[in-house]
Amino acid sequence: MRFIPEPELLAVLRTAVADKLGRPLTDFGNCDLLVKTLAQALPHRGGRGRATILRFFGLVSSMATPTRHTLDTLAAYAGFLDFATFSRVQLPPSAAAPAAADALVLLTGATYAESLLRGYALGQSTRPATPDGRASALALALAADPAGQEYFVESFVDLAYLNGAYGEVVLEYLRHATASQALIFGYSTLFLGAFLAQDEPAWRARLTQLEAVRVPPSLHPFPRGRRAFALLLAAWYDAPAAGLPAELLARIHQQAPTGSWAVGTTELPAFYNYFPAGYHFLVAEALFLTGQYAPLHAWLTLTYRQFPELEQPGRTVYHDLLQAFRAVAARHGAGPSAAPLSLPARQSAEASTHAWLWDYYQVHWSLAELYFAVADLPSGPDVAARCEQIREFAVARRMPFFNRVAQQILTAG
Repeated sequence: MRFIPEPELLAVLRTAVADKLGRPLTDFGNCDLLVKTLAQALPHRGGRGRATILRFFGLVSSMATPTRHTLDTLAAYAGFLDFATFSRVQLPPSAAAPAAADALVLLTGATYAESLLRGYALGQSTRPATPDGRASALALALAADPAGQEYFVESFVDLAYLNGAYGEVVLEYLRHATASQALIFGYSTLFLGAFLAQDEPAWRARLTQLEAVRVPPSLHPFPRGRRAFALLLAAWYDAPAAGLPAELLARIHQQAPTGSWAVGTTELPAFYNYFPAGYHFLVAEALFLTGQYAPLHAWLTLTYRQFPELEQPGRTVYHDLLQAFRAVAARHGAGPSAAPLSLPARQSAEASTHAWLWDYYQVHWSLAELYFAVADLPSGPDVAARCEQIREFAVARRMPFFNRVAQQILTAG
């Protein structure tokens, strides 16, 4: 009998394969790359032909269903034993959320890559329908357990809902997680929410807590970068017209990780929180949001020298935004640059693979678009459209700081 998989499960598998490849599988070139990669990575399975891959990713219309061998091959490439194993670890968003005990069994009874996939699925299934929704009982229960903390709270980093459900989850997480890395992650994340909400007493309190925590040498690049982000924004806030203190910038450079951070497994899909230049991205984000274009140019020059792979387009939303930041700095005239003097097109597939990540970072892209719209035609329709996009985002997420950045761009233009 022919095996006929569920359409939703096939869509999840397409996403997992695209994540592992690091490219959106929406064109012939990337599908050809996948064919070659499968042949090299899984020679014992015989790879898969070009026509099969094109059909599976919808670039060639076909009524045929994928064979079990094709599904097993793609699931194995995504980091699973076979398609049956892949099927068991999925939690479709439409399904009822499992009990906390069942969810924790899912997170602890699997390989590292599978646990992360399950944590991501739990995040999507427990995410409220709107940014002001309350955290679910399951999400709060996961925040209280070490497995939920690692595979859910620290991995499904839902910044778009930070001043809503995800903020509640982080608060619960901090009630139970006491290691230095956890405190830095938690305090810096809550700092971000309060700063974007322009709640000065709250963010200053979080900054005090953050600065009091010892920074372990092995600190993950993302919490390390979130800490640097907080220090930069606080210094700018205190003297917005003076530029950032040279001593602080020197310290940020000194504390930058000097090598690529890796998790030690080739079976882990390219999850965003394992992007190797996390510290560098978050520093660049802070310099972009505060309009520090000369330091931004210098920082990006260092970043691309240390991580030349970032020149490859279309891998993650972080690749795209770094390119956008570099283009803005170049257009501003912040030193010589090989970057184009126009905003490059977005090429990553994050909108479909990690929708909650793009849900937050879309406003950064709108700010970059606003910068170029102002530079080209200060009173044109594109300026008004981008300002409205940013305003709607800021209102829905309770993050009025982004309106301040937009006004800063309008004034400077």
